[in-house]
Parts: sequence; C-alpha cells; structure tokens
Amino acid sequence: MDLMLLRVFQRQVDLECRFLLLAAEEVDQGLRGQNVYRTFYGLQNLLNAGANISKALWGPGGKFAGARKPLRDSIGISDDSPLRHVGMRNNFEHVDERIDEWWQKSKGHNHVDLNIGPKKGMFGGLEEIDQFRLFDPDTTDITFWGQEFNLRKIVDEVRSIAPKLAQEANKPHW
Repeated sequence: MDLMLLRVFQRQVDLECRFLLLAAEEVDQGLRGQNVYRTFYGLQNLLNAGANISKALWGPGGKFAGARKPLRDSIGISDDSPLRHVGMRNNFEHVDERIDEWWQKSKGHNHVDLNIGPKKGMFGGLEEIDQFRLFDPDTTDITFWGQEFNLRKIVDEVRSIAPKLAQEANKPHW
C-alpha cells in the first residue's frame, strides 16, 4: 500500500474512532437522563462509526481485506477484531426491510422496539422476530431478532488502538 494512501486511511479510521467514542458518550448521557431516544441515537451512531471503521479496514463485505492488510497491521488490528462485524449496524440501517420481513413472517404481529433493560425475561413468550432493537446497559448487548452484538467489545477495541492510530496517522506521508 502506498504510504500516502496508508496515511489517508489511518486518518479516516482515526476520525471514525473519535466519532465512535463520542457516540458512546451520547449513549451514556442518554442512559443517565433516562432518555430512550438519545440512547438509541447514540447506539445507532456508534454502530455506524463501527461499520465505517470496518469498511476502511476490510472494505465493504471484506472485498479489500488483502489490500487493506497493511492498514490493519499498522495499527494492530487482527482479522478476528469485533470491529469487523457490521450485522447489527445493518439491522439498524435497513430497519425498513426488517419491518417488511417482520410483517410477512410474524404470526402475532407483536412489535417490541427501543427497549432498554436486561434481555433475560423481558419479553418471554414473544417470537424473536417481534423483538427489534433491545439494549441491555449492564452487558452492553444490543439484540435484534435474537442476534446479539456487544458494544463494550468494540469500544474497548477502539480505545486500545487509539494511541497507536493517532501516532501513525500523524506521521508524514512521504
């Protein structure tokens, strides 16, 4: 990878990491203020920033994984990084498609969405397809149709790479 291209990608990843950490602060503020909308606004932005990091590091759908390996290596990101997974962001971003699918497949057409609290026992008896965006602040798990994603893992990963990333991104490109 050309050095200038590497630096541009490093700066882009650094920017998205900053956005991700700001979004995590927004989630915390929403939780402290017991504001569901602010909490989910922060969650959605956190997932978007994480997906943008993933796309920079691996390309959309991983199609540039080989070409972007020098970028990942430069900041210490392995292929098993939690930043690689974009499925939960896709659930949030394509919620319109999920609603259409829910309408076709749900037997009872129950609709549970934007819930904050422990998942266990919260909606016993409801089909997974009826349970949209659920967030457990104790575990930091987001659940959508039974699919779980842990936010703490990506926030911790971003915090761990931030110093090295800032150092690399600020090096000259020549």
